[in-house]
Amino acid sequence: MASSAHTPDRDKLSVVTATLAMALLSGYFVHLPTWGTVVRLPGVVIPLRLSVPGLMALLIAALTVAGVDWVLADHPALQGHPTWPHWLLPALTAWVLEVFLQHLPPGLTWWAALFGGLGLWFLVFVAEYIVVDGEDPRYPLAAAGLTGLGFLLFFLLIAALRSAGVRLFFSAPAVGGAAAVVALRTLNLQQHGRWQPVEALFVLAVAAQLEAAFHYLPIPPAAFALLLTAATYAAVVYLSDLLEGQTPGQAALEPAIVLALMLLLLPWAW
Repeated sequence: MASSAHTPDRDKLSVVTATLAMALLSGYFVHLPTWGTVVRLPGVVIPLRLSVPGLMALLIAALTVAGVDWVLADHPALQGHPTWPHWLLPALTAWVLEVFLQHLPPGLTWWAALFGGLGLWFLVFVAEYIVVDGEDPRYPLAAAGLTGLGFLLFFLLIAALRSAGVRLFFSAPAVGGAAAVVALRTLNLQQHGRWQPVEALFVLAVAAQLEAAFHYLPIPPAAFALLLTAATYAAVVYLSDLLEGQTPGQAALEPAIVLALMLLLLPWAW
């Protein structure tokens, strides 16, 4: 018999969501000087900047991890299992939201992105709460939702980095790391709790290499993000099919179709 459908504690969830909102707002209203230096390596000059927005993005991700752990600790089905697998997407959501907000001009669009992003974070967290219990009748829907939301976050992060003109030295690791997190969690959900770190590293390499290959081409942010997201999603689908026992030829069919369908949207994103 399926277990009952558990829901997060409303008071704790409200506190965590309100704290996240205050942290995002502080990054908007607080303006402090930026500290910069230059690292000189043989043949390479790397300017480094330490700014409040950059620190806030890391702080918000860490704050999200603490809040998620606090709420999940009360889940009846946890039973001593670690909560860290459920930190990945909520922390990535908060980090991407902060990065995205940093590159939006002040105004109505910024506020709409803030409330929309908080709504997205809320959905991600509730879905993570549901998938703690593999017997929850909502598990398949929540797992599918987390997969879709994860790739949406990946798309938004790439578009934000591209719009801001971030250097390849910084954008490639950020894109590759985000791809690895999304792939790791997606494959974990599809494999019912089994972790696939080698496959996640493969996806990281694919995303980072494509970022490097396309970085200097005159591609608009939306089209650039769509290209990388489509390729990364196809790589995850291919690996998932291989893990389910399909031959390489069989496994390549579905991602090829998915990639072709996603690239059909490219003219509208250009």
